[in-house]
Amino acid sequence: MTRDLLTHNRRAARPDPRPATRDSRLAGSAAAAFAAALALARGLTYGSGIDDDSMDYITAAQQLLAGEGFVTGEGFISTRLPLYSLVSAAAALLCGCDPLDVAGPLNVVFFGLTVFFAGHWLLRRLQSRLLAAWGCAALALSLPLVEASSWALSEPLFILTATLMLIEADKFLAAGKTRSLVGAAAFAALAGQTRVMGAAAPIFLTALLLCRGGVALRRRARDAAFAAAAGGLPMALWMLRNVLLAGTFTGYPSQYDPSLPQVLREIGGFLWQWTHFELPAAAAVVLAAGAALLAYRAARPAARRPRLADPSAAARSAAVCAGFALTYALLITAAMLLGRATQHVLPRFTTPLYAPLLLAALFALDRFLDRERTRSPGRARLSAAAVAAALCLWTAGQAAPHTRLIRQANSGEMELWFAGPRWAASAMLRHIRENPIDGPIYVKGYDLLLSMHNRGAAQYRSLRKVTTQALLEGGDAVAAAEREHIDALLAAAPDGAWLIWFKDDAEDNLLGRGAAWLRAAPQLELAADLADGAFYRLRKRAAPRPNPYRAALGAARSVKSGEWRVESGTPSLAGGELIYRKRPCTPAEVRRRFFLHVYSAEAAGGFDNLDFYFPQYGLVADGACAAIRPLPDYAIERIETGQHDAQEGELWRTVLAPAGE
Repeated sequence: MTRDLLTHNRRAARPDPRPATRDSRLAGSAAAAFAAALALARGLTYGSGIDDDSMDYITAAQQLLAGEGFVTGEGFISTRLPLYSLVSAAAALLCGCDPLDVAGPLNVVFFGLTVFFAGHWLLRRLQSRLLAAWGCAALALSLPLVEASSWALSEPLFILTATLMLIEADKFLAAGKTRSLVGAAAFAALAGQTRVMGAAAPIFLTALLLCRGGVALRRRARDAAFAAAAGGLPMALWMLRNVLLAGTFTGYPSQYDPSLPQVLREIGGFLWQWTHFELPAAAAVVLAAGAALLAYRAARPAARRPRLADPSAAARSAAVCAGFALTYALLITAAMLLGRATQHVLPRFTTPLYAPLLLAALFALDRFLDRERTRSPGRARLSAAAVAAALCLWTAGQAAPHTRLIRQANSGEMELWFAGPRWAASAMLRHIRENPIDGPIYVKGYDLLLSMHNRGAAQYRSLRKVTTQALLEGGDAVAAAEREHIDALLAAAPDGAWLIWFKDDAEDNLLGRGAAWLRAAPQLELAADLADGAFYRLRKRAAPRPNPYRAALGAARSVKSGEWRVESGTPSLAGGELIYRKRPCTPAEVRRRFFLHVYSAEAAGGFDNLDFYFPQYGLVADGACAAIRPLPDYAIERIETGQHDAQEGELWRTVLAPAGE
């Protein structure tokens, strides 16, 4: 084993000899086939994982095929980068099927191609055949890459295009051929069209060409300008389109404000998880493989092989891969710190780091072992033995987790969101399949229904539409915004339209009172109530449900000028609501926080702090302000409410008590 790592002769290095090219293609193909089979095995029973982001890409592809352009199935402008949707739509058109059916298999193909091209690169650039073969196995067995490829998401396509960019950039640094520069810029542009973090590809390529040594500054500037224009212009044009059509670069408000140490800890935590392996399983695999290798060597002595490439090429390739990984990590960190994040760092955000980091480590190890051979053959043998043992243990230790995760995914122990036993056995979905519904359908769980049901002539409309302001305020503001959105939808919907409500433990209270609120709507007629959802039919003959905010706003017109009036609709206050009214009133007057302290008649001392901001419960229109704030349903002793400002202190206060006190 160590002999293979150290095999060399005294002839001059020959770049890319023909036997190495043939062997590298065969080995890369074998590794790619194994990787694809591993990713496919994750979804044998229930299919690829599908989440909300998956449906954004898939519905955009569906609308493209329908001739509607880049919009989601909800009729909103799609702000996600378009390449994954374009490829899904093209593949669906070629095979005559729905983009949903090809999204998962496409990612398996992307994963296999990544392993093939990366393995081919390793086998042509590394001095050690064994180290290159181990690299192919490590890529094929990599937990993060297999996990990413088992979901209908854009990460596998980005990883493939980024890897091809690195290969072409390395070729250009080695030979300076224009076609390699064009190829690197083209793949950088494609990577930038898969996801927002894809901007790391053209940024890195531009910086790499500017820092290239041994080349005149003028030529470096020319090459870097070409890479920046060709690689970054498509993404810049798409972002400009988003601003013009949707008023935003990404379509998502900032909701997460982390510190630098927090972001670094989150990224580092995911990277550390990649180093874990199961030692008992690894030891068994390595011992078996070692015995087989010794038996093979005893039967057929190893022949000397020519060196595969210039030893300095490994150092250059390591720098290229490590530089891209650093650029991508810095871009994630900057995106989080600059307030463009909607959530914590997720494993899928860091998955594209796996391939370049692994490749950089392999190239660096190969360069290290090559130098050791020239200094001390004895020490080189010890180093090679240690490296071989560590790498083989780590790679073999990934086999057991893969086997366990494949079993869990196919047995239903690990659900991939909309792919799993819960939805495969859903009474709602079975009812829809047995009783097809056509015409307008308003649905909570839009992504779920679209992913599990053939639409046919149905026209789906999502019940979920929340303003950016409501998302930023969170809590009750989201529920109020969605209730108002549903009111508007039902008012405009044709008679006989359907409303489908999926019950989800995590989101059943998203619209305030959940399904109970729907049953109380006078224009909705319950058609079927099943274990995991309900069907409603819209009947226009019923009077529309009044909007409580508008009613309170109308009452605000009778308020004495310049004063806030606070009163309850129930004499006992308990279980009722407070109505805040003021006229005239401007938006500036309701920006300050409202304090609301509710004292219980049964508890001695203390109060419930129900402070709130006005947009959560009220409206400002026609020079008047009105809000309705629900109260707890226990017996109330008294209520103290008013407004408070951090600089000016208390602005006004009133005290309310139940009638007769």
